Amino acid sequence: MNEAVTTTQFAADLLRAHDYQTPMAALSVANPAATVDDAYVVQVSVLADRIRRNDPVIGAKVSVHDRRPVFSLYPRSSLMGAFEIADRSQLINPVVQPVIVLRLFKELSGTEVTAAQVQAATESVVAAIEVVDHRLAHPEGLNHVDAVADNGGIAKILVGEHGIDISHRADELGSLSCRFIVDDVECGPPVQLITQPLDAVAALANHLGSQGGVLEADWFVAVGPLTEPAPLRVGSKAELHVNTMAPLRLRAR
Repeated sequence: MNEAVTTTQFAADLLRAHDYQTPMAALSVANPAATVDDAYVVQVSVLADRIRRNDPVIGAKVSVHDRRPVFSLYPRSSLMGAFEIADRSQLINPVVQPVIVLRLFKELSGTEVTAAQVQAATESVVAAIEVVDHRLAHPEGLNHVDAVADNGGIAKILVGEHGIDISHRADELGSLSCRFIVDDVECGPPVQLITQPLDAVAALANHLGSQGGVLEADWFVAVGPLTEPAPLRVGSKAELHVNTMAPLRLRAR
C-alpha cells in the first residue's frame, strides 16, 4: 500500500468503527492500489487487537464475493447464545443469511488439505443463521478487497445444536434443501452458491496454512450463504429449515 494509508492505520480505524458502530470508507476508496494481500493484513490486524482484548478466534468462514473466495474468522464475541436476541442498536446496516456449519474435532493444518481430510475431521454439520454487518462503505458497492478487509462482514452467528453426520457419506451436502424465512418472506437462492462445501473448507485450511495458521480442532467453520440475505430490522424474525437439521429461529430487537 502507499504511504497515505497504511494497513496499520486502516486497521486501527476499522477497529474503532467496530467499537462505535460507525461506517467508514472502504479500503478500495482509501487506497485504490490496495491488494487482496493488503486486505488480509488488515483483517488479521483487527483480529489480533480483538485477541489482545480477550476475544479469541473460535471459528472461520468461507463465502464468495465477486466470484472470488473470502476467508474470514469469527471472534468469540460473535457467537450467539441459544436464546440471545440480536441487538440492532449495536449494528450498522445488518442483513441475515443462512449458512451451514462444520463442527471440527480434528485439526486441519498445512497447505495440502483435501476435501476427504475435511470430511474426516468433521464431527457434524449443523444449520446456522449469520448476521452480516459491513463496517466499510463504498458508493458503488464493496469489492472483493473490501470484503476481505472487513472480515466478510462477520457480526453475529447463531449455530444450531443438532445436525447430520457426514463421517461415512457427504453426498447430502450437495443436495441441501433450504427454506429461510425472514419477516414472513421466503428468501430466494443466492447469486453465488458454494456447491462443494468440503472443497471450500479445504481451500480455507490451505489459505490459513500458507499464513502459518491452522483450523483448530474445536473450531466451527461456516460455509455460505445458502440463500440471498435479508435486511435485519428491529423486531425482525428469521426462521431456517435445512434438510433434517434442527430448525433455527433468530429475533432482533
